[in-house]
This record gives sequence, C-alpha cells and structure tokens, in this order.
Amino acid sequence: MASIKRNKFDSVFSDYIRYRDKWTCQRCNKKYPVKTRGLQCSHFYGRRSYATRFEPANAMALCYRCHVHVAEYPMEHVDLWESKFTKEETDYINHLHYRTNVKKNQIETEETYQKLRRMLNAEKDKGFTRVK
Repeated sequence: MASIKRNKFDSVFSDYIRYRDKWTCQRCNKKYPVKTRGLQCSHFYGRRSYATRFEPANAMALCYRCHVHVAEYPMEHVDLWESKFTKEETDYINHLHYRTNVKKNQIETEETYQKLRRMLNAEKDKGFTRVK
C-alpha cells in the first residue's frame, strides 16, 4: 500500500466505494459510521494502474486491519476479490490492467470527475440505514 497522493478523483471514488459497500468491510463485515477513517477503499490493482483506478469492480471497502491482511496474503486478496465480483467483472478488470495503457491525463478529466460524482450521489440517494 505505497503512498500515492490523493486528489479529488480519488476522494470521490473512495467515498463511492464506501457507500456502495454500505460502510461495511467486505472481508470481516464490520460496519462503520459514515465518513469514518477506519474504512478504506482497497484497490485490487493499485492506484498506479490508471486503466483500472476508477473501475468499481477493482475496489472494495476494507477496514485497515483487513486491508493490511490482504496486502500481506495476496492469494487471499485474489479469493476475496473473486468472491465479491462476477467472473465477467474480474475478466474485464484483468483485461484493462494487462492490455490497456492509460495515462493519468486521459482518465483524470472533468468528464470522469462528473461521472464519479454522479455515481457517488446515486449511492447516497439509495439511503441505507446509517450505523450509529
């Protein structure tokens, strides 16, 4: 989990993933209050891969402990990823990662940012029951 500077795109996408996953760790199932720092957006293929950086099937909400765990045990990370997404979704992400050369300036556009904001707002509008 090497440090890469977060920007507005990462912030919106990260919030989208947490809302999509209902502020629940996808490995241990612990629920977190909205906007807590304890729940992270974990990418299967790291954020250095611009082809998959903002793809929903490349990310899931994990608590810090589980995020560290899957980083230390890559085969468990693979198993977790494959259990949460369909074969079509994982095949698509693999295809993008291995066969697509996308540069930062191609993905970090105003159009992408607005799309991410619409995705986030749609998840917020679903109005799941918040953890207290």
